[in-house]
Amino acid sequence: MNQKERIVEALKLLENKKTISQEELMRIFSISKDTARRDILKLVESGLAERYPGGVSLPILKPQIESYTSRLVKQSEQKQAIASAAGEVIKDHMTIYLDVSTTVHFLASDLEQNDLLVVTNSMDNAIAASQNKANKVYLLGGFFNFHSRVLSGEPVLGQLKQFNFDVAFIGGAGLTDEGIFYSELTDVYLKQEIIRNSEKVYLLIDHTKVNTKTAFKLDFSGIDAVITNEPLPKDLMQHLISKEVEVISLKGL
Repeated sequence: MNQKERIVEALKLLENKKTISQEELMRIFSISKDTARRDILKLVESGLAERYPGGVSLPILKPQIESYTSRLVKQSEQKQAIASAAGEVIKDHMTIYLDVSTTVHFLASDLEQNDLLVVTNSMDNAIAASQNKANKVYLLGGFFNFHSRVLSGEPVLGQLKQFNFDVAFIGGAGLTDEGIFYSELTDVYLKQEIIRNSEKVYLLIDHTKVNTKTAFKLDFSGIDAVITNEPLPKDLMQHLISKEVEVISLKGL
């Protein structure tokens, strides 16, 4: 079991136990004292738990843990596979953008390349990408959303204009032949600015989002490729091809 998997399981335990000691982590996951200490540090640095002498406890912001856990666990294996495929297009010395998305978060956690400049407006992505000390991480500054741990607004859009990204990885709440869907209008504005300042843009989206619509949408202009875990419906596939969007389906490889 790797650290991400242990973190998810530890969060589930916290929901029931409220506190977990370092010794319990060692016993439950059959890990060393140093590994348990690193897991505790990861939980605390990510804002998912509070430290107390000898272990961690459930933070005051319980809804934050529930939201993070449910999003991370749901389709986690598929999202990890999508993120791994996306990571193959990243080369050393690139400037990359990592969008707010649980799938993109897996990518942020697994960056193996060196001398990257990683830009994001997600605190969780910034923390995950910072684990590789060979890379630099720029966290965009803006209005802070306490629950989603995201910075947004005009300050973020203004800073994005100053970057030239070799590649950007974005997520979405839904995907149909009409476009990519988001729950907030500000999400669309943000993606448009990312696309304008990127050489290549990859949409990372799992099959549960296909044929799902929300209130706001983005067209396919500037999207270079879609990486997903299941083959897309034929009509959607044909539409993307007509828009010169490459489709990378993991089941189709």
